[in-house]
Amino acid sequence: MTTVRVLGAGDAIAVRDIRLEGLRLAPQSFGSSWEEEAGQPLTWWQERLAGAARTLGAEVDGVLAGLLVVSLKSRVKLAHNAEIGGVYVRPAFRRRGVANLLMQSAMDMLRCGEFAGQAKFATLHVTAENDSARGLYERFGFKVCGQLERELCVNGIFYDELLMRTGLS
Repeated sequence: MTTVRVLGAGDAIAVRDIRLEGLRLAPQSFGSSWEEEAGQPLTWWQERLAGAARTLGAEVDGVLAGLLVVSLKSRVKLAHNAEIGGVYVRPAFRRRGVANLLMQSAMDMLRCGEFAGQAKFATLHVTAENDSARGLYERFGFKVCGQLERELCVNGIFYDELLMRTGLS
């Protein structure tokens, strides 16, 4: 059985493990790098989980299978925007609806849950070559609204990122 819940400071070790796995296995999918995050102390991970952003965790039979972060922009002129990021599902749990359930939970949080009424739009970035993730986001109403050419550089290889956005009303 797959469930999704908001993760907290008590989940820091499990979140660190899956996040570092994602940064190592799919470095072209994240703006951050394994090298930047691997050396962070446990308190850094705990503070990150206790902050304003919400980290959603998908658990399959009690095992943390995937992550997704939802945040609201804090600056006054940008407060009508939410961001979704840090999406990662462990390879053993892919093609089982985990990413779909994480996205549904995030959209529910933005439309009728904890963040309801606080943002008018949600944005995210996806590597242009990641057709699977792009398809997932499109199923939730996201549309490409921009392209950042050569946005990421991983081991000397450049990757374009697509900016995607959807309305929340």
